[in-house]
Amino acid sequence: GRRAQARAGHPSRPDPARPPPMAPSVPPRKYDLVVLGATGFTGRLAAEYLVNRYGPSSPRPVRFALAGRSRAKLETIRELTGAPEDCLVECDVTDAVQVDALVAQAAAVANYAGTPFIDKALPVVAACARHGTHYVDITGEVPLHRASYDEHHEACERSGAVVLHGCGFDSVPSDLAAFLAARAVRERHGTGCRSVRGYMSDFSGGLSGGTLSTIFSLLDPGAKKMPGAAAAAAKGAYALDPPSGHGGPDKGSFGHALPLAYDARAKLWCIPFLMAETNAVVVRKSNALLGYAYGDATSYTEVQAFTSFPGAALYLAGLAAAGVIVAFAALLPPVRSALYAVGLLPRAGDGPTKEQREKGSFALRALAVAEDGEKTAAAYVRSGTAGDPGYKATALMSVESALCLALERGRCAPAGGVLTPAVALGDVLVERLTAAGMEVGVEPASNGK
Repeated sequence: GRRAQARAGHPSRPDPARPPPMAPSVPPRKYDLVVLGATGFTGRLAAEYLVNRYGPSSPRPVRFALAGRSRAKLETIRELTGAPEDCLVECDVTDAVQVDALVAQAAAVANYAGTPFIDKALPVVAACARHGTHYVDITGEVPLHRASYDEHHEACERSGAVVLHGCGFDSVPSDLAAFLAARAVRERHGTGCRSVRGYMSDFSGGLSGGTLSTIFSLLDPGAKKMPGAAAAAAKGAYALDPPSGHGGPDKGSFGHALPLAYDARAKLWCIPFLMAETNAVVVRKSNALLGYAYGDATSYTEVQAFTSFPGAALYLAGLAAAGVIVAFAALLPPVRSALYAVGLLPRAGDGPTKEQREKGSFALRALAVAEDGEKTAAAYVRSGTAGDPGYKATALMSVESALCLALERGRCAPAGGVLTPAVALGDVLVERLTAAGMEVGVEPASNGK
């Protein structure tokens, strides 16, 4: 049946309960890729990466445009990156006519115009769905993911557009590592998984003002009224599952009763990982879209891991202190203004220095446990030369995700829809990230029984 077919490897269709039509062919577009929001902090890094790796003088040039609201800021980006003069396009994401005209000229759009995305991205997704243009962004805003699926998935199926939210540090490493580890269990042991757990380690980087503003907006009492918020909350740990999904055993993303716990199987001390709530629902959605290829009742949890108890305890204490400051700043605007004034919080447009971005890194290991509770397989996604997780590596991962769809559509999942990176891109993205300097793969069987 279709479920068995999906389990054998990459899915032939994302949602086996209701097979979508094959994606219609789309005529050639002026641009392979449009970077929308190219003047923002991460958008600038994406533009820089695109020019350096795929510019006109590179061995593999890509036809791209850099788009933003301000012509003056776009000219500054062009000067900083060395981008060609004819690649700049003025486009305000709140102007539906401008967005529609630009989207129609692109094979794919990489959207960085957020802070937050929830009030700006959906019209761009709608335009992409209409024109059969592929879309990626870097947001971990779960309500937006939910609203995007509910409002635009069927239109994407009809047009062939693939829409992928969370194509940066949220949630490419988690999604790909779980996908690879679960597939390795199936291939090596002929069984599904009882559980998959992601262990984030070697995690270092900074925070941008845009990300902080998004956090404040999501903590605002009015956030419950955002599109998709109620629907996501109603589904709990399976907030992003498609209608055909049947949920599973998870109640949260950490998997322990206390905030600091010892994981005997991995021999690591674990604390909650900040982005786990976002990453976990994406991984669970992937399993559901793949016809439960990971397992019918697979648990997915994600933690930040340490080799020693003191290291874990100190980091947890620091997180708690930072959380108190952010909570006060979110709920009390005068406190927020004071923290901005004295420079303790970065403003929108500011972020980690170039040195911090270059030196930053991350390593994620996913350990999949077979249904017998004994056999395992493990996969990894590490930053390699990509830099800090939240910005430099996020720019790389999102651009490469978009280029999978713009340049290698025939190797990706055939149907359109609001999908996930693992479901839509799978091994194509693994190959592109590896070629770009990241480390992505499955551990040898001796390491995972």
